[in-house]
Amino acid sequence: MSLIDLVTMETAIAPVFGTIGLGAQLIAPLFRRRNSMLSAQLVAATAYASTYLLMGQSTATAVCLLGAIQTTIAILAGDRAWLSRLGYLFLPAVIVIGFATYSGLPTLLAVSACCLIMIGRLQKTMLRMRVVQLGAAPFGAMHDVVVGAWPCLIGASFSLAMALIGLRRELTNLQEQPQGA
Repeated sequence: MSLIDLVTMETAIAPVFGTIGLGAQLIAPLFRRRNSMLSAQLVAATAYASTYLLMGQSTATAVCLLGAIQTTIAILAGDRAWLSRLGYLFLPAVIVIGFATYSGLPTLLAVSACCLIMIGRLQKTMLRMRVVQLGAAPFGAMHDVVVGAWPCLIGASFSLAMALIGLRRELTNLQEQPQGA
């Protein structure tokens, strides 16, 4: 197998991982439990990291992998505040990765989206988690447009819509709670 065949095959496989990430990203906002939502995000992060790796997008690959590690810690942290706070240590790491892999606008967009998603994962309530993570959607979508990661862009777009539905559900539940509870 020649190098050209290998590169062509890798490029052809990239959308497969993108599609797996898309599926996980689409269902993540539908979950009502934090750990279920985070588990789906973990699958999406690792699948997207594979897509970006095969596309030669080093910043996006690195921040997705770092996000996957942070998500794993967030899942394992549970109610242990000290372990949960470890997630904040990943924010400077994302900035360092951005500097080390800087490639202009794609890097700025990937780092911005990643930082907002990470901050969202550290929130203890679903409402706060959803609101902060919604702020990442425009950055992630623009990154995917700039680098041509179409399955990831579709995922970002549908995820935004699904997250808005989840946010609406959270707000409705909040309004339905008895006052003073």
